[in-house]
Amino acid sequence: MKYSDDVVEKVVARLLSGEVSQRELARVVGIPRATIGRWFRRKLTGFPARLKRAAIRVWNKTVQPVLDRLYSLLEQGKSAMLSWCEVGKTCLRTVQRYKKAWFPRKAEPRVKSRRYERRHALSLVHTDWAVKRILGGVRCCFSFYEDDATRKLFALKAYPKATLINTLDNLQHAKKQTHGFKAVLSDNGKVYLKNYDAQLHGIQHLKTRIHNPKCNGKAEAVVKKVKKYLNQFEVQNLEHANQILSRYQREYNNTPHSGLKYRTPNQVFKDKQKNGAISTVT
Repeated sequence: MKYSDDVVEKVVARLLSGEVSQRELARVVGIPRATIGRWFRRKLTGFPARLKRAAIRVWNKTVQPVLDRLYSLLEQGKSAMLSWCEVGKTCLRTVQRYKKAWFPRKAEPRVKSRRYERRHALSLVHTDWAVKRILGGVRCCFSFYEDDATRKLFALKAYPKATLINTLDNLQHAKKQTHGFKAVLSDNGKVYLKNYDAQLHGIQHLKTRIHNPKCNGKAEAVVKKVKKYLNQFEVQNLEHANQILSRYQREYNNTPHSGLKYRTPNQVFKDKQKNGAISTVT
């Protein structure tokens, strides 16, 4: 407590003597006038000047027969709402608390997630579009293709808009750099519709679930890294952006990756080519 009982009694006695005013006493002892006035009023009405604080825990006063009836209803599998309606002699919140204490839920065993990764290179590539504002607030849209097994980056290129024509143009660049791949994973954007499928020519097109970017997490990670890299430069125009992205693609493919046991994507890709772990491409 901030003030002891002795201090309270001395202050009240000094005020009762009339030798000093309440304002002057508050200034001298450093206690607020409202607090001194509260002590003084209690003393005049016959109450103790200092009241004890309430107990920290307030015990529930529900009688034992009601608790027994409540326990039997909850044990039968009835909900807290139905049990409360049948008992009717306590509040719903009390019933919910007793149910939580008597019948705690068993925690389900946590299943450890496993990262799914293709073994063969070019068996699946991830693609996506992203937008980055450059000098003057101009929209700079870029697209890319990333191999699932080796994390190698292909066809990282900037465009003024994310249109179907630009998507097909980037697809041709990806085919040229990879010499073909078996399947491609994209989201459900408008640029990846039937016209896009018609240009795949035998390449399987997989789509993620709607509004679920986790399904294409590897592509989303590349987007974050590319944006972070572009923030280091003052991009003048699309031509300048393509020069920067071309440089970043080379650096990315020659940088050790933690998901590849700290080997570079180019090293992993070459190793899979030597071992024959590469899918038949178009």
